[in-house]
Amino acid sequence: MRKKIYSRREFLRGALAATGAVAAAGLASCAPPATPVPAAPEATPTPAPAKVEITYAFHDDSKPREQMVKVFNETVPDVVVNLLQIPEDFPTKVLTMAAAGTLPDVVRMWEAMVLEMGRAGQVIDLQPMIDAEPDFHPEDFLESLYNFTLIDGKRFGISDGWAGHYAFYNKDLFDAGEVPYPEAEWTWDVYVDKAKMLSKPEEKIWGSDTIPIGWTHYSFKFIWQNGGRVFNDDYTECLLDRPEAIEGIQFWADLLQQAEIMPTPAQAEGLGDLFQTGRVAIQRMGSWIMRALAQGDFAWDLVPEPKRKERRTLIHTAFNAIANISKHKDAAWKWLNFAVGPEGSYIYTSYLTFPATRRSVNERKPWVIEGVEASWDFIPEAGEYGIVVPAPPNEGEVLKLIGDAFQAIYLGKQTAEEALTEVTPKVNEALRREM
Repeated sequence: MRKKIYSRREFLRGALAATGAVAAAGLASCAPPATPVPAAPEATPTPAPAKVEITYAFHDDSKPREQMVKVFNETVPDVVVNLLQIPEDFPTKVLTMAAAGTLPDVVRMWEAMVLEMGRAGQVIDLQPMIDAEPDFHPEDFLESLYNFTLIDGKRFGISDGWAGHYAFYNKDLFDAGEVPYPEAEWTWDVYVDKAKMLSKPEEKIWGSDTIPIGWTHYSFKFIWQNGGRVFNDDYTECLLDRPEAIEGIQFWADLLQQAEIMPTPAQAEGLGDLFQTGRVAIQRMGSWIMRALAQGDFAWDLVPEPKRKERRTLIHTAFNAIANISKHKDAAWKWLNFAVGPEGSYIYTSYLTFPATRRSVNERKPWVIEGVEASWDFIPEAGEYGIVVPAPPNEGEVLKLIGDAFQAIYLGKQTAEEALTEVTPKVNEALRREM
């Protein structure tokens, strides 16, 4: 048997252990109870950051918003975004909530709504938050959309995507009529000539779409394309009594009343969507119709709308704004900044096939419909020459006055000079009245 060699330390350790065992056995009855050694305290886990809940209100499809929230929370897990879709009567419900003091933290508002809320102090100035954000890059935004919500240096909302108007044309009807397709640089006169060659009113086929009389904003395009404006830049003056406005509206009113290249409202009644049913060769409409056209059974393409003096068109958008009553403005800004940022706005615009307000996002072409051939490059160009839907004070009253004047002109009850000269001072009074 090998003899183990102990070191001095091992020996003393063993001796002490043996001595302790004997002492414990012999003195257990008289020794005081041993003081227990306290256990080492367990490490306290670091508490998870408290989550903040905000509400985001909007009017359109919720599916891209759900995807946006999912991606947002991958990097910002401490902000819970509750989605509030208001698909019907959106302006009235938002204004009602504002009056009741229940406006959601972030609201995506239409053009006139955000300026009205800004003037009333219902939404906050975003400029300080933008200035404190190192990666925001204002130069990435289309200028006309980015600066739309500026009032006295305060910026009340930021746009994420938009839809412009274009001239869509039915290639099958052009081919059947042996009429050359429209080109990008075309004029009102060229438009009329092509429409005449394609029109067969007796067969209920027209070269041009009709004018939606009840849609006041639609007719603003005619004034802009003729070099005029509806209002001055700060909405303190109506310019409808100027020659450019009068001539622009009268030009199209005459064509409507002639009922040769476009149907009158009475002729169009009951025929459904004239362009999508093949009864109209050219339709000037917003890009939101492209998804329906992609499902159609005829070949189509698009070009910019024709001009007379200027290339102009109508742009629709909405602006993300933070409510003044929000208790979580920092969290609201985190969400808003993501929603209008490169990733958030791409998720939104690519789902709806819209162009984005950021130029860098448009490099990814979110408006292109896979498998459809079209002149897609014309889509983002409209952001540079288009004009956003105007947002005058007392918008409801102003649009009612102008809309009634347009209707009288289109129905032949008054000339453009008569109606627009008469309505302009009334509009000026409404513009200058305090809200």
